[in-house]
Amino acid sequence: MKRYGPLLAVPDSLAIGDPGRHHLRLTPDAVIIREGVENRGILSWESLERITLDVPTTRFRLPGLLGTIVLGALSAALMSDLGIDPEDGTMEIRAGGEPIRSPLSRHHVGGYWAPTVLGAHRLLHYLIASPEHRTLLAHPESLIDVAAKLAREAN
Repeated sequence: MKRYGPLLAVPDSLAIGDPGRHHLRLTPDAVIIREGVENRGILSWESLERITLDVPTTRFRLPGLLGTIVLGALSAALMSDLGIDPEDGTMEIRAGGEPIRSPLSRHHVGGYWAPTVLGAHRLLHYLIASPEHRTLLAHPESLIDVAAKLAREAN
């Protein structure tokens, strides 16, 4: 599986957030609000005006690696599970003029590298504004590359 910040390529769709917990699934036909494997809502692309992610960010390029190393070392030193899970961020979806707020689970403790979140926002805007490109969601790995390119262009 390919990942770029909050984006994760899963079979036939692009997930935003941790797919084992609260996340979005972007498919060519719809956006699905999910909690693990359970659907919490399905929105047509045509109804969407905006999707905004509110997650912690950092300027450190590899925040997941640092968090894993530090927590792993502490767990090993204490010989127990620290029970530290990433706090949920939030997402706001504006559809049909109405805001929908939902938790958005993160992949790791600490923030996402700021450019990855910018790339995710730019990709979401692109998909909402350009229906002809939503078919690319059937091949999510290529869209992660697009998000990375959009983030680089913004900087």
